[in-house]
Amino acid sequence: MTTRYHIIANLHSGSGKGKKVVLDVHKKLNEKKIPFLLYQTEYRKHAITLIQKVIANMNLETDRILVIGGDGTLHEVIAGMSLLEKKIPVGYLPAGTGNDFARAIDLPTSYHKGLANILHAEEPQIMECFLYEDAELKTIGVGLNSLGMGFDGKIIEILDNKHTKRNILSAVRLEKLIYLNSIADAFKKRKTFEVEVTVDNKTSTYSDVLIAGAMNHPYFGGGIKIDPESNPNTSELAIMIIKNLSFPNLVRLLTKVLTSGKHIHSPYFERLAGKELEIKVSEPVPTQVDGELLPEEQYHFHFKLSAFLLWK
Repeated sequence: MTTRYHIIANLHSGSGKGKKVVLDVHKKLNEKKIPFLLYQTEYRKHAITLIQKVIANMNLETDRILVIGGDGTLHEVIAGMSLLEKKIPVGYLPAGTGNDFARAIDLPTSYHKGLANILHAEEPQIMECFLYEDAELKTIGVGLNSLGMGFDGKIIEILDNKHTKRNILSAVRLEKLIYLNSIADAFKKRKTFEVEVTVDNKTSTYSDVLIAGAMNHPYFGGGIKIDPESNPNTSELAIMIIKNLSFPNLVRLLTKVLTSGKHIHSPYFERLAGKELEIKVSEPVPTQVDGELLPEEQYHFHFKLSAFLLWK
């Protein structure tokens, strides 16, 4: 029986790269006489509802799902399936600005090769992600890359406010420059906070914290390797703590992040790893997950490992 593809695509991702990839995939599938249906995202979180529509109308035995867009689009698709408590394999062609998830799991940089791999894949691979929950605030979700609180969330807030400039720089592949420029802006507006961290039932408290975050792999900000000891599919999550520091020390730390990776030995950086994590902040702080802002609240997050299936 012929396999039919349900394509969920963000045509605006990567400053138009998403549209280019969709057109090429459209052409390639037509050449191979492979049937498909295209679902275009029109606004943030639209893919969450689109995937529910797709699952309701697809043949689970023969049809396949293909996602074209950035990390945010893939995040929404997996989040939508999580709400339905479904684990249906998806293919993914990265067409965003950062593509940190694709980078972490070594997906091909060529979407032509990526599509060929997906079309020929016989068994999906298990990919680890994480679930987060604040029971009191009734906040629950899934993360593929990271959840960052404090300075990290502020950077995403600034990036969102510089959307036009971000698109221009993304078009010429300056994703790291975009992120680094926003770091400087966010530093001027930084606020520190106290955080209580529990890793596998061991609790520690940190004050004067700049960033507290849960990491599923090394990257954020379009290829910035902030946590070189984290890797996908290692059956553990990491909590990253970055303490308050002066701007010259921030520059020195970033230099190590971008070169040697020795920032992990800095007195301003601490990493804790385990299977079950908690982060409790002392006040409402800017918070992001996979580059998407969450409401600014005084969170007490519980994290645990989860997984989804990927045609690779």
